[in-house]
Amino acid sequence: MPCRNSEPTDPIPMLPIMKTETPECRSSAGGVNRRGFLIQMAGGLSIGFLVPVGGRVLAAVPGGPAAAGDVQINAYVRVSTDGTVTTSFGGAEMGQGSMSGLSQILAEELKVDWNQIRIDQSLANPAVSYTTGGSSAVSRRFGPLRTAGATARELLVAGAMLSTGDTTRANYAVAAGRVSYADPLGANPARSWGYGELAAAAASPAAIALLPATIPLTPPDQFQLIGKPVPRVDIPAKTNGSAKYGLDVFLPGMVFAVIKHCPTIGGTLAKTPLKPSAAIAVVPCLASDSRGAMLANTYNAVAVVADNTWKAKNIAKSLSVSWTLPASTASVDSASIALQAQQLLATGTPMVAEPNNPTPAVADIEATVGNALLAASKVVVSTFGLPYLAHATLEVLNCSVKLGWSGTALASCEVWAPNQAALSVVKTVTALTGLTADKIVVHTTFLGGGLGRKIEQDYISQAVQVALAVKKPVKLTWMREEDFAHDQYRPTALIQVKAGLDASNLISAWSYRNVSPSILNQRGRAGLDSQAVEGAVKLHYARGANLVEWVPLPAGIPVGFWRSVGASINAFAVESMIDLLAAAAGMDPFAFRRGIITDDRALAVLDEADRQSAWRNSLPAGHAWGLAMAESFGTIVCEVVEISAPTTTSVKVNRVACVVDCGIAINPDSIEAQMQGGIVHGLNAALWGEMTFVKGVAQQTNFNRSRMMRLSEMPAVTVTIMPSQNAPSGIGEPAVPPAAPALANAYAALTGQRVTALPLFKGATMGGI
Repeated sequence: MPCRNSEPTDPIPMLPIMKTETPECRSSAGGVNRRGFLIQMAGGLSIGFLVPVGGRVLAAVPGGPAAAGDVQINAYVRVSTDGTVTTSFGGAEMGQGSMSGLSQILAEELKVDWNQIRIDQSLANPAVSYTTGGSSAVSRRFGPLRTAGATARELLVAGAMLSTGDTTRANYAVAAGRVSYADPLGANPARSWGYGELAAAAASPAAIALLPATIPLTPPDQFQLIGKPVPRVDIPAKTNGSAKYGLDVFLPGMVFAVIKHCPTIGGTLAKTPLKPSAAIAVVPCLASDSRGAMLANTYNAVAVVADNTWKAKNIAKSLSVSWTLPASTASVDSASIALQAQQLLATGTPMVAEPNNPTPAVADIEATVGNALLAASKVVVSTFGLPYLAHATLEVLNCSVKLGWSGTALASCEVWAPNQAALSVVKTVTALTGLTADKIVVHTTFLGGGLGRKIEQDYISQAVQVALAVKKPVKLTWMREEDFAHDQYRPTALIQVKAGLDASNLISAWSYRNVSPSILNQRGRAGLDSQAVEGAVKLHYARGANLVEWVPLPAGIPVGFWRSVGASINAFAVESMIDLLAAAAGMDPFAFRRGIITDDRALAVLDEADRQSAWRNSLPAGHAWGLAMAESFGTIVCEVVEISAPTTTSVKVNRVACVVDCGIAINPDSIEAQMQGGIVHGLNAALWGEMTFVKGVAQQTNFNRSRMMRLSEMPAVTVTIMPSQNAPSGIGEPAVPPAAPALANAYAALTGQRVTALPLFKGATMGGI
């Protein structure tokens, strides 16, 4: 959790504006904590993370196996005889805090203290498991989990009613995991029960029959946990080394596999190589899905199996494999793809994203916008380019599989994997083994980063294939070079924006054309790809005659869901163009946006960003600032970036003021952490991020050619959370989209050079690696 000097402690009828900063982190005893020590050693600025003890709600802890006497109240809630409440978490915890956030919602309605909560990572279970993506963990489950928690609470009250015989709900109160009873007429003695005493009765049909027709939810002005910076349950294990990631799984009798793909995307195995003497096996692996030039059910990799991962890695590195390469590599070559994108930008047949489902023909809309551009007082035209990007999660892809046998017949399959989609893992195993879901167990470990990559099933499928071949427990690992070179990348894009201003410096015409590969089309969904145009439609700006088009780019590079997906692409073009229009109008970027904003919520975020970045009005010479605002996953984020000291390979990012409206804030600390992380992710991509391909071969295969921000380069970040009574919206991704355009706008202000193609510094390397 981020360090704080103070935090709110009162119940929240409406959450106040919460501003957080990044002071130096020290332990409660005054000494430097572990992170502070690392920061000092790096000579860098701090975004501190600390688990304080004073002034906090006491911590929840990880759960464990059900004990004798435990009662399952519903799919999410289990109550022990000592009153401990265990909640089931069905998603993936990859640092975003949803394991704790979802339990915080349940605990609020259950009326228990945070230190009474235990959290279990659920096995794959249709009742609670979900795909972790789209910043949806809290936003899609806020209502259902409140109802689940409130229902469990009312069942426990019903258990008390069965004890007293009094079914008048007003005679019962619930707090701190206890139900109290008071008869206002004094006919019955006052009584009190812990949840553990009521659990068995609460699970009975008689208690269910006493449930009210409408389950009462806690009014927001009575929230005790929602809106509070409660300690995250995963942090202690991650700081003391006890957390289990996929790579930490070891099983008796396990063997170890390392994957080796054809270096050329779309290449297939010509013949299985002979097994080296030091290897246990060499297993051909089928591609699990069709993605661009990569076709499902073709052998595009081999797995080398040995008695340890290091040995398997070295054997795989030296193994000579014969591959059949595609007849043409034009669709997987960066230069060829860029040329095709240019052609499609000029002559491609578009799909119209906005106006939505237009009644007029496309040609009529284009004519209307074209005429508005001709009539404009000023016209600005710019083309923006964005590269493919790798996920580059710190933990490489890995999966452990143990098969169970009944004689020679396959009887069961158990999987341990850092995955974002446990139910998809079950489907993958079923497809490969023929086992029914009840014979498959999926353990979701902690993820050392996911970012959308670990939704995919390729590494799961390969591990199961190897286990079927060797008939032993196996851990399959992708080395870093495989992880970079065979990703499912964020798409490249080429975007042209034409916009006109009227005599009042308002936008009178807006023509927007995005040419990019389709994530959804590669997954068999034809038509307009919503991922390709998110962040380009439903903007909070009045744009006059408006046309937003998308032209599919049929490249063969596999593409997939990357943190904030299309919003990270389109926000760069949209917010860069808004700044270009402000310059054409001779207006301050804040003032120009204020004049075209159509939404009060967005205006409030912009105004707060104006206040929180007042430092920009007194910057020293050689410093400049830039602004960008974007909505994604229902959340509006505005970022103001200050930079200085540009060189040919970098620029110093000094600070970022971030303002976010994400609806009701479940845990302000988690929101702050996600804003900080998203900003760093977005800045890394904007400054240096790119993947390029020559004849289907990736040119960046490790961090030495994929520059990242060092700890000493981290800017100071302030995060301000807007007050809201709206339902929570996404928080894991929305900080990413504004980072690139805010940086580019600052760079233009500092240098006079408008960067329209990312990254700012191409070909950057990471020295010392």
